[in-house]
Amino acid sequence: MRLIPAERSANWWLLAGASSLLFSVLLWIIRFLVLGQPFTGMQAFRFMVLAIVLSFLFSFMGWLGAKKLWLLSNLGTVIGFLLMAIYSQDVTGWEDLASFVIFLEAVAVGFILGLIVEGVFLVMRLAKK
Repeated sequence: MRLIPAERSANWWLLAGASSLLFSVLLWIIRFLVLGQPFTGMQAFRFMVLAIVLSFLFSFMGWLGAKKLWLLSNLGTVIGFLLMAIYSQDVTGWEDLASFVIFLEAVAVGFILGLIVEGVFLVMRLAKK
């Protein structure tokens, strides 16, 4: 975990900005290229807002010192992108919405696992005192 910035470091906000851009581009690629949906500025903007909210939420948790939460949340997001891209192949109708729901579920699972791991480590630290 040496590559992850230190607690309360300004590098977390640089990381949040970079991951916001990456997440936005990945969402746009899946929506407009993989799914072949027509590009609309409003949908692109909404995906960008989602990416920014997720990135800054995860980075804020890392900034507070919850590095494992940040790591597992981002891992869940990456897995969500992969699942979304896989489930987006050759779909019509509701399946594109289902792929987005799968993405959100993977993000939620990563976040919840991160919370559990951080909780376990907190209990272990408190038990040592």
